Amino acid sequence: MTAAGAPRPFGAFVAASAATGRLVVQPRMGFGDPGAMRTGLERTRAATATTVGTLTIDSYTRVGDLAGARGALAEGAGLNGYPIATHPLAVTRALLDGVHDDGFPVQVRHGSARPQAIVRALVAAGLDATEGGPVSYCLPYGRTPLRDSVAAWAEGCELLATSARPGSVPHLESFGGCLLGQLCPPGLLVATSLLECLFFAQHGVRSVSLSYAQQTDPGQDEEAIRALRRLAAEFLPSGVDHHVVLYTYMGVYPRTDHGATRLLEASARLAVRAGADRLLVKTTAESRRIPTVDENVRALETAAAAAALAHPLLPPGRDDDSEVYTEARTLIEAVLGLHPDLAHALTTAFERGLLDVPFCLHPDNAGRSRSVIGADGRLRWSETGAMPIRPDAPADLAPLTADGLLTALYHMAERYDRPPTPDPVPAYGRPATARAFPPNPHHRHRHEQEPVMDHAPQPAGPALPPPLGEHLRSPQLRAAMLVQQEALGAARAFLRQSGFTELLPPLVGPVTDPGGRGAKALDVDYYGRPYKLMTSAILYKQASLHGFPKLFYIAPNVRVEPEETATTGRHLVEFHQIDVEIADASREDAQEVAAGLLTHVSEHVWTAIPDVLAELGRQERDFADVRSGKFDVCTHQEAVARLLTAGHSQSPDSEIDWTGERLLSLESDRPFFINDYPKGSRGFYDREDPERPGVLRNFDLIAPHGYGELVSGSERESDYATIVTRMRESGENPAKYAWYLKEAREGIPASAGFGMGLQRLVRFLTGLDSLWQVSAYPKLPGVIAP
Repeated sequence: MTAAGAPRPFGAFVAASAATGRLVVQPRMGFGDPGAMRTGLERTRAATATTVGTLTIDSYTRVGDLAGARGALAEGAGLNGYPIATHPLAVTRALLDGVHDDGFPVQVRHGSARPQAIVRALVAAGLDATEGGPVSYCLPYGRTPLRDSVAAWAEGCELLATSARPGSVPHLESFGGCLLGQLCPPGLLVATSLLECLFFAQHGVRSVSLSYAQQTDPGQDEEAIRALRRLAAEFLPSGVDHHVVLYTYMGVYPRTDHGATRLLEASARLAVRAGADRLLVKTTAESRRIPTVDENVRALETAAAAAALAHPLLPPGRDDDSEVYTEARTLIEAVLGLHPDLAHALTTAFERGLLDVPFCLHPDNAGRSRSVIGADGRLRWSETGAMPIRPDAPADLAPLTADGLLTALYHMAERYDRPPTPDPVPAYGRPATARAFPPNPHHRHRHEQEPVMDHAPQPAGPALPPPLGEHLRSPQLRAAMLVQQEALGAARAFLRQSGFTELLPPLVGPVTDPGGRGAKALDVDYYGRPYKLMTSAILYKQASLHGFPKLFYIAPNVRVEPEETATTGRHLVEFHQIDVEIADASREDAQEVAAGLLTHVSEHVWTAIPDVLAELGRQERDFADVRSGKFDVCTHQEAVARLLTAGHSQSPDSEIDWTGERLLSLESDRPFFINDYPKGSRGFYDREDPERPGVLRNFDLIAPHGYGELVSGSERESDYATIVTRMRESGENPAKYAWYLKEAREGIPASAGFGMGLQRLVRFLTGLDSLWQVSAYPKLPGVIAP
């Protein structure tokens, strides 16, 4: 606690959190009812995140209509925020009592061009943090003359600085990094935020935060935040504490839950990458209504989780003189050159058009600037009016039309709302003309383990990983892990929305899946009994179906592969797979889920983090066929015929060998299924087709462009006598499987399922050469590693 038991200053709380690597997340939350408002603060404080509280003010109070606020309260009408200047002071103090303290600062957010009454009320209640600004809470919000707003904000700043409780350090956040919320190139946002914070400092405020609202291009946004941090260090007086706050996208927001969540997660990653210390979140309900407390808390926890797994801040490099920094500095210096008093300089700058907000209709805004979203996704100036900067949009750009403006306004919502292409399975049917097959180097005897890759020569790239510390510091690995994070989140979301329950898989057992070509299971001593580390949990999936008819695992597996596979780039000893099982399902049902899962994950990753994929050299066209949801299909017999025609010696009675799979894979430009492997080539649990003896009701899903097998699955054998017979036919001792056979004898539901190799999926999404490049702690066959 600070002096006299007062809560810690807002800026000091954020700084302390940043020093320990924690992003502070904050809701946009306000309720007219004090009980509901207190509940919101209590739930915010209890969230699984580092949080600060928000009292968002109602619209009557924002515009100074305190009589209207009183009337609404008297009538019991719902308000869209907390009327802090209308509720009795004792009510507000009781609301804050026991909630607002050293571990939980609370900020008042309002949107008023004339903030004096709000500042008086918040100070009287024992609060000392708020936000706004003479420009940012004037031009976008109404018709208040700018000169009046500047004068009112000068008074408001002085009230905040001089009236706060003893020992406090009043904090004021500029809203200048948002303005209209979208379509403003970042240079002007950065300049406005910095200029407003200088204005606050001139009027006695010693703790400020500089805002920036997420825009259309992650790279440009990162430049902007880094520029804001640098310019703050260069221009703010030495005694002024400051930090940067990022706003999750403030324009037209995605309408779907998945789109809104993806955009929120992207903003959290941006905050961590660029060095913002605080994030204002938005919820999945944002585009439709005022969010509930639950929705706000869920947004806070979602953002905190995404931030915890995001890239760490990279130190500034020589590229700090970015175009955003250069443009913002030019605008700042132009305004500061007008007059030493920013109250005078700001109004003069707008009178002369030296600052000009695009698409802003306020009478004190010149209205001669225009912006566009470039082909690269960055916001560009098409017209700059009298501002001391030049347009940077292409010279041959067509004039902006009303339709073009609407398209730009909905750009981010449509980008993040874009759903996976529906109905991937109806496209299973093979086209009339035979198609060539997709690429991938990984194959072995599949017993539903994550596919291990082929022995053919590898693409360019080191065969073995560097020392672990060097590997973990690699920007390439960080990018791959971000892709993995997004892929896992999308996979879980897709399966849960499809009615599946996630279970935690077993790690050891008396027996495991029989294993693959040349691979062995690791033995462990389990209280004197010989147990196995799981090579696949398929038997446990079947046993779980009575209680969980649709289930999935994210399952770790261990397989001791032959040492000669260490340098193929396609084998790992430790790997994970997305393991799915469906009671009373057919092979086609399982294929539909597998195809939908791959399409959804690919769409999500490309939409959520295109900048990361671009850093890895991936392009949108690399995912076009996968995102289309169109999947080809052939039989094992047809695949063998193709290989024989191509001159590859492939046995018709065996698994497609690694080289054969690679040849098929390299010829295809879209994913495809191989169905109907011959009996004897797969595990005892793959069901034999009752109408075609010797043919199994199973499949593989092969990725295009050389990335190979992603999925292996089948209908399951569920008849006890048939399972025992198949075990014996495959050389397995039924006695080893006593627990499993007991379940089968009592009745295991018929089912179908599959395993999708996680590392293989991430390798496909990233386009990297080797599985070790997409594993944080790679263990290659025969290579001793930590």
